[in-house]
Amino acid sequence: MDSWGKIAYADGAAAGYTREKATQVADSTWIIKWSGEPTPEFYASSEIVRPYDASGTVVAKPASGRSEAEWQSHWEQAAQVSYVVPNRAVQTASAATNDPFLSKQTYLNQTHTIEAWNSVNKNESIVIAIVDTGVDLDHPDLIGNLVPGINLVNPEIPPDDDNGHGTNVAGVIAAMGNNGKGVSGMLWKAGIMPIKALETNGRGDEDKLGAGIRYAVDHGAKIVVLSVGLLRNDAYLQEIVQYAEDHQVLLVAASGNDEGRNIRYPAAYPTVLAVGGVNENNAAEERSNYGPELDLVAPWSVFTTAMEGKYEYRDGTSMAAPQVAAAAALVWAKYPEMKVSEVRNLLRQTADEIGEPGWDERTGYGLLRVDRALSEVYKTDMYEPNDQRTEAKPISFGRMVSAELSGGSDVDWFSIDIPYDGTLSMRLVSEDAPPSSVKLTHAGGRGVFAYPFNPGTPLELKVEKGMNSFAVQYDKSDESRAWTYRLACSFTIYRDPFEDNDKQYKAFKLPVRSQTVVGTFDHEGDEDWYAITFEQSGNVTVTMTPDTKRIDPVLMVQKKGEKAVTIDENSDGELETYTFEVFPGTYYLRASKLLPDPAIGEYALNIRYEPLYIDPNEPNDRPYQATVVSFDTPYEGVFDQSADIDYFKFTLTERSLVRLTVTGIPENRQLSASFQYSNLGEITKQVSVPGDRRIVMSAALDPGTYLIRLGTNQAFQNQMYKLNLHADVLSGNYTDITGHWAHDNIVELTDKGIIEGYGNYEFRPDRTISRSEAVALVVKAFGYTKKREAYFPDVPAGHWSNDAISKALQAGLVDGYPNGLFRPDGSLSRVEMAVLFAKALGINGKLRGDIPFADIDADYWALPILKQMSAEGWITGYDDGTFRPDHLTTRAEFAALLNRIMNR
Repeated sequence: MDSWGKIAYADGAAAGYTREKATQVADSTWIIKWSGEPTPEFYASSEIVRPYDASGTVVAKPASGRSEAEWQSHWEQAAQVSYVVPNRAVQTASAATNDPFLSKQTYLNQTHTIEAWNSVNKNESIVIAIVDTGVDLDHPDLIGNLVPGINLVNPEIPPDDDNGHGTNVAGVIAAMGNNGKGVSGMLWKAGIMPIKALETNGRGDEDKLGAGIRYAVDHGAKIVVLSVGLLRNDAYLQEIVQYAEDHQVLLVAASGNDEGRNIRYPAAYPTVLAVGGVNENNAAEERSNYGPELDLVAPWSVFTTAMEGKYEYRDGTSMAAPQVAAAAALVWAKYPEMKVSEVRNLLRQTADEIGEPGWDERTGYGLLRVDRALSEVYKTDMYEPNDQRTEAKPISFGRMVSAELSGGSDVDWFSIDIPYDGTLSMRLVSEDAPPSSVKLTHAGGRGVFAYPFNPGTPLELKVEKGMNSFAVQYDKSDESRAWTYRLACSFTIYRDPFEDNDKQYKAFKLPVRSQTVVGTFDHEGDEDWYAITFEQSGNVTVTMTPDTKRIDPVLMVQKKGEKAVTIDENSDGELETYTFEVFPGTYYLRASKLLPDPAIGEYALNIRYEPLYIDPNEPNDRPYQATVVSFDTPYEGVFDQSADIDYFKFTLTERSLVRLTVTGIPENRQLSASFQYSNLGEITKQVSVPGDRRIVMSAALDPGTYLIRLGTNQAFQNQMYKLNLHADVLSGNYTDITGHWAHDNIVELTDKGIIEGYGNYEFRPDRTISRSEAVALVVKAFGYTKKREAYFPDVPAGHWSNDAISKALQAGLVDGYPNGLFRPDGSLSRVEMAVLFAKALGINGKLRGDIPFADIDADYWALPILKQMSAEGWITGYDDGTFRPDHLTTRAEFAALLNRIMNR
């Protein structure tokens, strides 16, 4: 297949040289030649369309309500008029293509492509890659324009289209023109590279989209058309897009058809031409996505090639984007030396302003005009005049724009409508260094500030919602040289006031009431946790509403200690809501989005709370009705009468220290609580003290089933009490050594009466042991009885360890520091522990033998003792061969070594 053969035209003429065909235009205007100035009567009776002062002609038509025939006849006979001729529409020879469906391709007229064909209608030196569902490789209107591509879905077979979308796109760009078949592509001749990255259903993976772009860049494509998109932004796709830009490859992408202010990626990236859609009346199509990243709009509806050699109508921004890509190819056919940034800029500056003057977020820079792109002179700075703040030209973040500083007196003012408070990152890009330093002036709600603005270095600016103005200029007013630059802006939304709350344990605590909070997702992986602690039962409705389709909200509700409920029933930009009953306790709400990337947008979390003062545990007035409770789970209740008794029941499988906490007792009420055996025998009881709103009581209990009995001296229903039961397994009469590596040693020493814990059933094994504690344990274990008076000022006679230290002094186990102090509360190091036990064992140390530890040298003061203690197996080092002598000794370590010595 010769895909680059010359186009043969049916009438044998070369494109652009057939006869012109003229017809009178629909609005019936006339060209009138005056020998002098038009008369006041003429102005009064006519509607002036266009004056041409230099030639003395004017295009006009009768004023409203006047007879067309009478008006024409009157001015044809006027003495001052040289002639009156109909103003006829001229169609260039390009419109005479013999493709039978040309009349259905109305979008060619909307973009003035048919007129442009008289200048350029092909580009045989360019390759346009279509990353899509593939292309119908046998379509008679496409086959002559195809170049080799790739199938990324199934690399073993050609990139043939099994959906139709890619074939539609290909026809818009380069269906063979003037071949007597079907339709005319905007390019009659060009290279179409089909890259199949989407499945049969039109969906695909992001990695294949990126791989398709990179393949196109690496295999000679100059333009890549992406009539696909996704709502997420991430580093992978950013890198791919930058790769294309670095290789001077133009990316053109569809904005999306989600009917919202959310341009899809990759169209949303600054260097990608983002294309939206217009209807047949050249008005922004309501279903077309819009926003700050939009560049251009093109016709939404097309008639184009379809699978199996057919043709069909298709619509969407997917069909608008290839029109811009084809226009870029035509520009490069006429101006092959243009850079990618210049082509982007040319298409922007030649667009028809069909919306707000300049740029606007609904239509970008306007409607694609192919004829103007091929005929108008390129402007290095399309925003001039903008030397004054009042002349600031609107641009947007998410775009890269091109401009020029012509000299020191030139100031380029731009304005950006910022949708939220946040941070604007601005970056200058240019192939050439500026002739002198550049500065940026920011005028916004915070005031007017100037900053050095170095090319390639992002400038981060705090901005407030609303219109912000920026000026780029030389720092020196006498600079005479011109400098062309590109300005890229990106925006990050503000960090909401509830951060840092990305984790459950960091949940922001909300008050117990109906309320609405507004949050953002300003960083990767941002998810917002909130906690509400309810003191009474009720019904709650939580609604999460985003203000952009960039947020697909996911709501999660969880009561502490229970299973979470996740609500994700709706699509991008749609609210999620959940109604549930709450009981006393802490509930977590997590607001997140389906994808982890940051989003420019806010969500509103509306919480509606309707409290209910009912006791969820009733009936539990009798022991046999007792509510079974779980440990570490809050339970709420009320006393609806003074005789009301609330029973709860729990079971222990191991001896445990059980702690009951009752809170929420009204100030003018008295509550009694007791632990009871299952036969109702009382174990312990406590009554709240007037003014104290809580009861906390503990009991060490053996395995079995127990009751909790609560009562009050007077009913209360206006608030709820909260009961919480906690149990710690007792091992060796301690709650904190179960599963500990030193468990057995601690239990054995406890049983021998050598060690004991603290008064709350804790041993605290990982706490560092003090010098006085260590001495006391050794004295007790070895049974020293003789003592010598302790002479340390920090161990007075009343100190609890004075007796033990006196005995240790007599036994020669310890001495003080050079300053005369003992430091009884100082921590004991590992080497001090070794020396203490060595003295108790009568080990004096030895000089011979290898040094046992890597971090002990030959001059170390305790080396002889460490050698002997190691040799006899009393001490060991760490896996890396070190002893770490200065590390502090824990109570567990000391107990383990002491127990080994006691069992020697």
